[in-house]
Amino acid sequence: MRAPLQTLLADTEIQANELIKQVKKLQLEKKELESIDERIQERKDFSEEIYNQKYKLFSIIDLLNPAVDTKIESKLTELRGNLRAVKESLSKYNMNDLIKESEKKINEYMYDIGNEFDFEDAYDPINLKFSLESFDLYHDDINKNKKIYLRSMGSGANWLYTHLTLFLALHKYFVSLGEDCLIPSILFLDQPTQVYFPNFSRDTEKSFSKDEIKSIEMLDDNKIDEDMKSVTNIFDQLNNYCISLEEEFGFSPQIIVTDHVDNLMLRNGSFESLVNGNRWRTKKLMNFDKVYKYIKSSNYSITPYL
Repeated sequence: MRAPLQTLLADTEIQANELIKQVKKLQLEKKELESIDERIQERKDFSEEIYNQKYKLFSIIDLLNPAVDTKIESKLTELRGNLRAVKESLSKYNMNDLIKESEKKINEYMYDIGNEFDFEDAYDPINLKFSLESFDLYHDDINKNKKIYLRSMGSGANWLYTHLTLFLALHKYFVSLGEDCLIPSILFLDQPTQVYFPNFSRDTEKSFSKDEIKSIEMLDDNKIDEDMKSVTNIFDQLNNYCISLEEEFGFSPQIIVTDHVDNLMLRNGSFESLVNGNRWRTKKLMNFDKVYKYIKSSNYSITPYL
């Protein structure tokens, strides 16, 4: 009796295993269908939200439609008339030619100034261009016939030198105009060396020390020497710039720089004569205690931000 039952049991187990496999397969298919269903539902919800926002935008556009708002249409007509009048007035001064001539001079100044800074080798020679129409600033790579805009110029040092080049070129152009220019010949630069020494706030010593900076920035000897060379060159070029402008135009502009570097060995001039004793590591830019006492004793209602 046991023998036929064992045979039947074996057949039943085989059938059971087959059914288990089919169940697992169906479970996987069910899970996949549920996942598809969820994605479809998400897309449906997203599509519905898009339509809702679209309807809201259409409603706003309808409200702002000049065709149904006579006040807006009247204002637009008035503004267009004013714009035509301004353009007619400007046409008397030949502004387009003046802008092109100014832009050409500024770009020439930028070429001479920019090639004295330590741009990356990929931008050698640097050929910066600035548009007075769009205010676009870019490197014009003649060899590759390609414009590389500031946002794509890589390192912070490139950004620093690009801005310095532009500011100095604009500054020189203003100086070249002489008394016809109403812009004061003063340029203020704050922490231009921060791209080399970003942790300057931790430099709390009473005097600038290359070894201290090396420790703060965790630099090796070669790197700190290279950075100090680039930093020194910045101040060298600012000094040379002032000297060259005085020789060319008989007038030296004023460049004010707030920075924490000190005692640099310049190639053309004395760093000490430029600093002229204005070191603010201990006395700071201004005595805030005295300022605050003055404000309290006066009738001004001012809260100083220290």
